[in-house]
Amino acid sequence: MSNPLERRETLALRSWAILGVGLGTAAFLALVMAGLFLLYRWAQAPERYSPPERFAPPRLETDPAAALRDFRAAQAAQLEAGDDPPRRAVAEAMALIAARGAAAYDPLEQPAAPPPPIRREAAP
Repeated sequence: MSNPLERRETLALRSWAILGVGLGTAAFLALVMAGLFLLYRWAQAPERYSPPERFAPPRLETDPAAALRDFRAAQAAQLEAGDDPPRRAVAEAMALIAARGAAAYDPLEQPAAPPPPIRREAAP
């Protein structure tokens, strides 16, 4: 009655082999982890490491607000002097933009490109 082609093959898994592979893998990982732990402990032995005994004293400002005021005053004086050529160029560029008024940020017109030369083969 039953067709031999429709029968399925039974699974022949050995549970002790699967369990052995799993336990062997776990044991191998545990040994590797223990070895790495011991290697790390050996490489970082406490007698080889001596922390610094005296730290440098901190260099704190006594009056940070006054130091900031002095810094900003010196920076403003340097900007007002205008001895730096790039700063003068920036000031001149800003004056040109301001002179254009409302059209300052309109796209600049590109000059017309010269026509390409005509080859002799293309001429009628």
